[in-house]
Amino acid sequence: MARRDRMRSKQWHFSDSGSRFADKKRYTPITDRTPISKTFTRKIMFCKRCGSRVVSNVSHCPYCGKSLLPLIRRFWFWSVIVCIVGAAVALLLFYPPNAPTVEEPVEVPAPFVVGAPEGTSLKGLQVETTVDCNTLNVTVVDYYQENISSNGEPITAVEVRFFNSGPSPVILYSTQWQMESADGTRVDCFIGKTAEGDSIRSELETVSLGPGSTYTTTLYFAVESPSSVVYAPNALSYIEDELITWNLASVSPDS
Repeated sequence: MARRDRMRSKQWHFSDSGSRFADKKRYTPITDRTPISKTFTRKIMFCKRCGSRVVSNVSHCPYCGKSLLPLIRRFWFWSVIVCIVGAAVALLLFYPPNAPTVEEPVEVPAPFVVGAPEGTSLKGLQVETTVDCNTLNVTVVDYYQENISSNGEPITAVEVRFFNSGPSPVILYSTQWQMESADGTRVDCFIGKTAEGDSIRSELETVSLGPGSTYTTTLYFAVESPSSVVYAPNALSYIEDELITWNLASVSPDS
């Protein structure tokens, strides 16, 4: 017993003395989480076939063998792309697209005075003169003044005749006509009321004239001193050189 007590008294106990780390600084936690190597940045992914957890840097699942490469990195994907491009190139080489056909513009014959020498001017024509405007014969038959407009201006009526000598219908518009006064100003066809309250408007409102047909109508203009009546063969063009005019000053208006 005495010996055992002596041996026990010689044993060292941690609590009997101070800690050897008492005089040293405690461990400071590392706040920098930068990985030591790129290997540690690899993520974990799941195999779509077997559901196993696999490191993302492998090309095939180590458990079931399924390829884990993205679609654009697979050989068969680029093989299909090459085949499609090659087929498209071969199709273009052996079956080129038809070149678009360019239609040559149809040259419209210039208007001319019927029964007059070639090159006769289309300006200042006499009443009852016929002009051939590409198979449409236009004739100013007569003109006269009648009634007074509600604004106090005399209303001049112009009788016009059309004949379609072509194979297709022709559309007639009142907007193709104007009247020029003695001072050079031009006005469109009159649409309104007379001093007596009667409504007057030109009868030529988008008329379709069939092949071989004749149409006669009356146009009205509110002009006190008419000088000429003006016709534009092309309803969309009012180029001065292309306009046709009939002189009204040489004929005395009917009362």
